[in-house]
Amino acid sequence: MASPFYRKPATPPGLYRAARALRRLSTIALVVLIVFVGFVAYSATQIVKAHPQVGSATVGFESNDTVGIVTSFSLNNPTYFAIQHFALHFLVLNDTDVRLVDSTAGPATIGPGRTASLPVELFVPVDAGGASLLTENQNLEWNLWGNASYAYLFTVSVGVESERAWGAPFDNLSIAVGHPMEANGQTEVPVTIGFVDDASFADAGTLEFQVVPPTGADCAQGSFALDVPAGSPYDETENVGVPAGCDPAGGHVSAEFVDGGTTVPLPSEAIP
Repeated sequence: MASPFYRKPATPPGLYRAARALRRLSTIALVVLIVFVGFVAYSATQIVKAHPQVGSATVGFESNDTVGIVTSFSLNNPTYFAIQHFALHFLVLNDTDVRLVDSTAGPATIGPGRTASLPVELFVPVDAGGASLLTENQNLEWNLWGNASYAYLFTVSVGVESERAWGAPFDNLSIAVGHPMEANGQTEVPVTIGFVDDASFADAGTLEFQVVPPTGADCAQGSFALDVPAGSPYDETENVGVPAGCDPAGGHVSAEFVDGGTTVPLPSEAIP
């Protein structure tokens, strides 16, 4: 016979039971989220350890009065999550803070266990902001940053700033015109050109010049065939004929570098 003092435990209200179940589910979800975030963080470190690779670069004059830098950037994704909207941004300033390059490569998606390569094309104007990159070495400020979405939830942005030396392909360019002289039955003037190729590429082409007097038509014109390796100096003199009565003193020499179908104007040089 049941004791008159025993009472059957009351059944908790349905709302209480639902709240208790929700708390348990929330705890489980929090644990899962913590584990997931930890796993994602660990996976992200594997991307860093994968060491992004920069391909070999091709550098040379372009037809739009720039020096073109063509290379590639490869990134390996050894993890179980995709890297989405991966893009690189480049901003290059000269030593007077003039913006020379503002360019983007990408975006691209790198699937789990895959490697992607972004083609990079940068075009540096050789005559901008006063100092000519053709004839003056200087330091350029390079800003590079990358943006991406990782594991479908997280946004990642990494930036790098550095200062790099720019080597001018015609550093300290000098074009001098000497005094007229009589030679071979005509009047000639010696034209001397000198510079140092401090760029990372050779000056291979033709330097064409015109001797321009203070008034009137050009006195003379000529050219130098160039094949100057990177890091090498150049100094040559050529005698060019001038018409009788043409005095180049007080004028200037205009010149341009021609490489195939590319013509790059050089800064003019005054004639004393």
